[in-house]
Formats: sequence, structure tokens, C-alpha cells
Amino acid sequence: MTNETVKKRVVTDEFNQQFELVEKLGQGGQGVVCTTQFEGVLVKMNTQTGKDKKRKWAEHIRWLMRQPLEHLNIAKPFSRIAMNSNNVGYAMELMDGLMPLQKFMDDTEAAIETSGGSPEHYLATGGIKRRIRILAKLARTLAGLHAKGMAYGDLSPANIFVSEQVAYSEVWLIDCDNICINQRDSYDSLLKEGKAGKVFSPGYGAPEVVNGESFVTSLTDSWSFAVVAMKLLTTNHPFIGDLVENGTPEDQDNAFAGDLPWIYHPTDSSNAISKGLPLDLVALKPLKELFECCFNAGKDVPSKRPSLSDWAETFEKMSNILVNCQNNECNASFNFVLEDHKLVCPFCDSELSNSQVLYFRHYLYDKAILDIPDVKPTDAYIDSGYRQTLNIGETIVIKDSPPGSVYWFESTEKLSIHFNKNGLEITPMGGHTFEMGLMGSNKLQKFNSTTTLALDTKKNKTLVIKPIETQLEPQIDNHFGFRW
Repeated sequence: MTNETVKKRVVTDEFNQQFELVEKLGQGGQGVVCTTQFEGVLVKMNTQTGKDKKRKWAEHIRWLMRQPLEHLNIAKPFSRIAMNSNNVGYAMELMDGLMPLQKFMDDTEAAIETSGGSPEHYLATGGIKRRIRILAKLARTLAGLHAKGMAYGDLSPANIFVSEQVAYSEVWLIDCDNICINQRDSYDSLLKEGKAGKVFSPGYGAPEVVNGESFVTSLTDSWSFAVVAMKLLTTNHPFIGDLVENGTPEDQDNAFAGDLPWIYHPTDSSNAISKGLPLDLVALKPLKELFECCFNAGKDVPSKRPSLSDWAETFEKMSNILVNCQNNECNASFNFVLEDHKLVCPFCDSELSNSQVLYFRHYLYDKAILDIPDVKPTDAYIDSGYRQTLNIGETIVIKDSPPGSVYWFESTEKLSIHFNKNGLEITPMGGHTFEMGLMGSNKLQKFNSTTTLALDTKKNKTLVIKPIETQLEPQIDNHFGFRW
């Protein structure tokens, strides 16, 4: 998507505020989105023909303005363009410094193709880490919308805006006039020859919507999100394999309608792909399982697709276990995968040592287990399976719940841990008190202010950090362990 200067035009909203339409950001089947003379304010003008369609659209915008979307990263309409002649639209606010995800994806795909498959541009624009963080935030926003009983309806990279600067991964949704009550038809869907109205962007619509068999729902949002995620991570569309790439336009139509296997189908390789980044390179098993669940079992049975909460929790979990390559000529981020007890960057083959990255494990500590005869002190620690990595030069925040767990997003921040060439700097947050020591030991150090661990104290033994709780009754506590 490229910005275009539009013919100078001024429109007026219902509060008599005038907006000059400056640049066109994008255009879809229902309207065009433009920047205005006001920084951070966009206007969408409806381009549909027919007074009845425009009237219903304007009524829907009024309904949308009343919905409780304030705590979601959605550019909600704040006023309607006055209903006169053909002027029907709305104004919305969008934070500065954002770009369409479509442009981000197109630039990456073009760079990989023209460079013969080199991931240089992919890495220079944030690599795996930035893309996974973008997807985690996008999934969490959509999950929040679904929790309010609504569906987005027409999710595509053209409607998603992300940070321009590589160091950031903010995400906002614009063009939200297709938001509707979940499991219902969208505001302008019409029955035609016994089929549901089609509201989708080509390539991103769920098969049942493309085929006119169903209206938009949270499950059609899940499909659209999964397509965006696959393309952002690998540059490949999940149903555009070599067969479709080298085929006819009808082959592409069949692919989008769900008539072909997805490119990573476990038993049918007829539509496999030979370009882009391999899924194994950018996704660990939990994420690959969600893609398989969505594009294989969920292709014909929408109820088998992961929910947006499932996507959000998995991407949040994955974003917190990435490793930074310490090769200055590479600077890639990659998944924490040990091969032959070695941690090797898949982009440059550089090996990392445990002095460059720490691997935090989350444990549930059940003191009641110690009342069982013949148990060891370490038996009270139950590995929850949740992890966090801490790269040298970075800081992580430990919360009440581990990343990827259902309550992580809203849980309380407990302490921050900074890792540098001198060792660790551990800082309690919110007035909390902690204990730290070797796993299974009764000799624990209590602290409620910044505490340091010098690098020369590292003995490659498991240390645990535990918050001191005030409850008198025995309970299961959160513990965080790492090798030091």
C-alpha cells in the first residue's frame, strides 16, 4: 500500500469540525481512508453506491461509537461526517509513528525475493522477535474484542498498523466499521440466492465466508489472524504453495476457498512451498500446532480453530523465550532450541554460551508435599512448563503469572532482572519482598531492595527466587528458577 495525494477536499462532521483529506492510506470495498490536516486523525469516507447502503452504514457507525472499546488498540470513530449529499464517513484517532502492516510485509517479501532468499532485510526489520511481539499484541487486542461479544469481521494487513521504528512493536487496528456482534451477520450483509453476504479481504477470508456459507464470527477472525501471522513470519500464504504459485487464477480461487491442502499439510504435499522462510525456523512446536489446527482440522470445521486467546497466550509465551545472537554481523533473534546441548543461531551458526543467555523456569511450590514421608526438598517444586529467557544486555520483568499463562497479561509485576557483563541486578517492584537461594535449600536470602549477583559467583547451580506471601494458610507459591 502506498500513500497517494488526493484531490483537495474538505468534509464536515456532525459537530461542524472540518477535515481536509490530505493523503489516501488505503481503499477497500466500502470506502477510502485518508490522513487529515490534524496529526493523528484519520477520516474514512464511504464510497458505496446507493442511499440505503450508506444510511445503514452510518447507523452502524453510530452504534460502533457507543461500544466500550476504549481499552483496546482500535481506532474507534469519534464523530460522523455529516449526512449530506454523498458525504458519509467518520473520523478516528490513531497514534503517530505507525505504518500499514501491508507495506511492512510487502517490503520484506520483495527483499527476500530479489535477494535470492537472503533473510538480511527480515532481520534488519526486527527479525522473529519483533514479528512475534506484533502478533502477540494483535491477538490480545482481538481476544479483548471477542471477550466483549464482538468480531472484527474483515481483518487484513491493510487494516493493521504497526510501529515504523524497528525498536518498537505497537499495534493498532483501523477501518473498524465491520465490527459486529459475534455470531451475527455484519451490518450490511444481505441474503442473496440463499447465501450469506461476503465481508472479507481477498486471501484473508475464512473458507465459509468466501463460499458464502457463513457470516463473520470470532472463528472467521481466527482464520484471518492465522493467515496474517503465517505471512508475517514466513512471507508465505498458508494456501499459496508451488502448485498455486505456478498455476492459474482458478487455482488461487480454489486455494482461498479451502479446496486445497495448506502448504505444511502433514500427509499431502501436493501444495507444498519452496520459497520464503521455513516454518520450523520461525515457530516452535506449540505455535506450529496452532497453525496445523487452524489450517487443517479447522479448514472445514471452524470450531476446531484456536481462539484468539489461544493465539495470544502462545505468542506471548514464544516472545519471551527468544534468544539474541551475539554475533555483531548477525544480530538475529531465534527460538531457544538446544541441539546436542548447544545453543546455535540458525542464521549464522554462531554458538552461544550460558554466560550470554539465562533460561528461567517457572515452578509451583507446594509445601504440603514435604509432609509426605521419604520425599526430598526438591520434590515440592512442580515444573509448570512456562519459560522466560534473559539475554545479556536486557531486562525482563517477572510477574505474578508466567508469560503464556491465561492471567499473565493482567498479572502484577513483581520484580525486574537486568543481565550485563558484570552479573545480575534484581530489583523488587511494588514494595514486594523476596527470598533467593539454591533450590531445595533452607538457607534463603531475604531482600526487598535492589540485589546484585556478581558474575564470578556463577557456579552453574539452580537458584530460585520466590515472593514472600502474607497468607497464613499453606498454599502453592510461584517460584522462578535459573542456572547460576
